[in-house]
Amino acid sequence: MKIIFLLANRLTLSILCGFVLLFGASAHAHDVNIKKVVTTSPSWDTFTNRDGTGLYHEIMQKVFSLHGITVEHLYSKSGRSEKLVADNQADIMMCDDKPYPSLVMGRYPMYQNDFYVFYKKERIGPWRGVETLRDREVLSQATYYDHENFNVPVTVKDVQTGEQALKIIVWDRSDFYVDDMTLIRQSMKSSTISFQPEEYAINKVGSRSYFPLFNTSARGKRLQEVYAKGIYTLHKRGELKPIYDKWGYKYPDFEAF
Repeated sequence: MKIIFLLANRLTLSILCGFVLLFGASAHAHDVNIKKVVTTSPSWDTFTNRDGTGLYHEIMQKVFSLHGITVEHLYSKSGRSEKLVADNQADIMMCDDKPYPSLVMGRYPMYQNDFYVFYKKERIGPWRGVETLRDREVLSQATYYDHENFNVPVTVKDVQTGEQALKIIVWDRSDFYVDDMTLIRQSMKSSTISFQPEEYAINKVGSRSYFPLFNTSARGKRLQEVYAKGIYTLHKRGELKPIYDKWGYKYPDFEAF
């Protein structure tokens, strides 16, 4: 009887140890101690203003404040921002419509909107919808768009800035400049060359959703969870829509994700 009792005790102890190891490992994977996150992106007017305001800044601050986590931001070009996250020098890149190699997209978009092309009427002729772009050259800020964003074959050529793309169109050296309407207007406002607006047109060519990008480390996975739960919580509380209204942007259909 004593031997049986000892064996039973050892079996019970083994089972308990197994549970401790199992749940201890699980808890460790999800209990990454995070006090601060670092986001990164270019400085985009009304999205990531350098004074800390803007749609993306204010959403992230709201989401992470639910957990007492502070948010700092590094301003960098899009390609560089993605690399910073991939190299664990930043936590979250804001935002992209597709994942960068070794990065993953958050569950919910931060922005859903149409994109447009700016072009010279005399060069292009009558607008026939997206078909007008077939076999034409389209200028894009580097990494912003590629041929997969278009329903017809196009040649996408990267340029450094929207202002550069606009200047090339005005100089009649290419066919289209593609961008978000806000960024096209920003490029027009910042342009250092004069042109007659009535000689040009802007038309919609597509729509897409923009998601924050995370790395695949334990910390990155935890931040994905915090972001997803935070967005949905704020959405259900009605605390996100005022931010979109403030900046004049369409409220995403979070229930669809």
